[in-house]
Amino acid sequence: MDLTDILIDAAVITMPFGVVLLLVKAVHLFVRRRWFFARTAGGPWRGVELIALSLGVGLPAYVAGLSVGWDSGGISTACERAVSVPPGGEGPPGPLTVAEGFLPLSSHCRWGDGTHLELVPGWVNVVVLAALAGVAVGTAVAVRGGARSEGAGERP
Repeated sequence: MDLTDILIDAAVITMPFGVVLLLVKAVHLFVRRRWFFARTAGGPWRGVELIALSLGVGLPAYVAGLSVGWDSGGISTACERAVSVPPGGEGPPGPLTVAEGFLPLSSHCRWGDGTHLELVPGWVNVVVLAALAGVAVGTAVAVRGGARSEGAGERP
């Protein structure tokens, strides 16, 4: 099992929870007109909520980017299909090379004649990087809130 399979499995398992969380968050925002579930600024819960929301948005976007080569022929077939090559037909001249990356997410097809194509839509990496930033900020908020709540409990 390679890294792609692990990431896809993790995202597919957690994606329904993220979607439900986003729907609940939208209803909460509409009804309560309050950004966070937690009523007070102290404690780690606002950070935990930001982490969960970031993952709820980032994981589906990452899976959408990973799914460009999910057909039975693999990424090479996806490259040929993207340049409108009929099944069994010939594509651009020259050998096809595929370069894939996980962060930023990329599936880059390049043929010998210089034709090149990026299969992952541009918005995917923007959303994924914004989600990673949300996780980092959420972690900082949670750690800071946890330290504040522990410090407040020790005062006489």
